[in-house]
Amino acid sequence: MSRDRRQGAARKGSPRSGNLVSEVARLSRELDECRAKLKQIEQQGIAKVTARRLAALEEGQQIARGQAVDAALAKSKAEAELRALRKAIAEAPGPLGWLIRKAAGRLRIGG
Repeated sequence: MSRDRRQGAARKGSPRSGNLVSEVARLSRELDECRAKLKQIEQQGIAKVTARRLAALEEGQQIARGQAVDAALAKSKAEAELRALRKAIAEAPGPLGWLIRKAAGRLRIGG
């Protein structure tokens, strides 16, 4: 098999050549980022760079904790509203209450 035939799929204009170009561009960006990090470490020392990275990670952790607390509060509030709604349905008076309870029972069976 000739060399031209094996590399035919990577020629200009083919779908694979676009993927290769984007891959080379991505790898070039990553290499530039690594070089910048190494230069920063050489200039400032590993302790400062590590301390800055740890501070960024701790900040992200605090944000995640805050979001978890917000989610827990929202869940608790939604559960309390559901209990109040179920209680109101269970205590609804008269024929209208009976119809509401019957409809709610059908919703629970289907959902």
